[in-house]
Amino acid sequence: MTDAAVPMPAVSGGRLRALMVLALAMLAGMVARTLLSPVQELAKADMGLSDNQMGLIQGMALALPVAVLAVPIGRLVDRTRRVTLLLALSALWISGTVLSGLAWDFASLFVGRMLVGLGAAGAVPAILSLTADLSTPERRGRAVMVMVIGQAAGMAAAFAGGGALVGTLAPVAGLPLGLTAWRATMLLVALMMLAPTALLVWQAEPARQEGTTDARPEVPPRLGPALAELWRLRRLVAPLMAGMITVNMGDAAATVWAVPVLTRSFGLQPADFGGWMGVLLGLSGAGGTVLGGLVADWGHKRNAKGGILWGALGGAALSVPAALFALAPGVPLFALLLALLMVAGAIVAVGVASAITLLVPNHLRGLCLGLMSALGVFISLGLAPSIVSLLAQAFGGEEHLPLALALEGAVASLVGVLTFRRALRAARS
Repeated sequence: MTDAAVPMPAVSGGRLRALMVLALAMLAGMVARTLLSPVQELAKADMGLSDNQMGLIQGMALALPVAVLAVPIGRLVDRTRRVTLLLALSALWISGTVLSGLAWDFASLFVGRMLVGLGAAGAVPAILSLTADLSTPERRGRAVMVMVIGQAAGMAAAFAGGGALVGTLAPVAGLPLGLTAWRATMLLVALMMLAPTALLVWQAEPARQEGTTDARPEVPPRLGPALAELWRLRRLVAPLMAGMITVNMGDAAATVWAVPVLTRSFGLQPADFGGWMGVLLGLSGAGGTVLGGLVADWGHKRNAKGGILWGALGGAALSVPAALFALAPGVPLFALLLALLMVAGAIVAVGVASAITLLVPNHLRGLCLGLMSALGVFISLGLAPSIVSLLAQAFGGEEHLPLALALEGAVASLVGVLTFRRALRAARS
């Protein structure tokens, strides 16, 4: 890790290596955030927690610190060395994973998940800002695509690796410190995450590039003027954020409640679904990300005013029928529709992130991404899972969870379609 910013590497291999380090950091953060999902039923039984408590741990614990601190983190992204910030955030998600594995009650597990949520979500604007400065505008969509592939791979690794580890450790007697299988899994994965974090120590800070042709001061404006300038872009930024958040509501609810549906409706355990679900999430996320990056770059070449958003609009439309996966009568159709939902979500993520890095000036990117992260995490992770459980109760009880999950996802995705259409019109004007 160097102290001064360096120009964007002239050799494509240097840029690629830097992007791969960032993608590994994105992967590690997503592993930390997702790792509890495949083992959540085991943790719930081991600690004697209720469904409501698990919902808070999987939702609000991740959302609260990000909602409070995402904007300050976004400002730090715009004003400080992003690699140093990323190192600090990675230390948070590793510490949170360790605390989660050693948690002795609801409160300690909640705090552990708060640390994980802050580190993983706070790293996203830093990584995307660095990615923008390591790529040209013409290849920005593909560069962001690499980062979203890292996220998809992290989710897949959490399910596949977590399911395999807990399945391997479950029959082992006499684990150190009297650990149960799910706790040992959390601690082992935390140890593994030290490797990608160590790579950041040698990561150089790239020189900042501007997102527009207008001359801008090197030092970003203070928060008040920056918010005022971002407000002037509200016809574009507001529907972009709204579309991303609403589509993410369906995706976030799916990642929280898919495992309980598999366990309660189909009688599957982590060792039964961890492997195939990890492959499914990895392939669908990577496939959707590749497609999203290609569509974003193609759309930008075809139409510089808004074409980069075509993929986001199409992905939101695809999410509407895919959100019905929870109503599938069998596991194969459940898996197929869930994969389609992940493909659509990845397309949307690449499209929106690419649009922000291209259409929003450099000195406002971190703030814009931080705001979207704060609102998105709070609503998608903090509220969407609870909306599903409350809907299920309104319909008559926990047995209506699949219907509630499908309804929430389909309606949220439909709202995303409408808001992306508004963003597209704003970009064209």
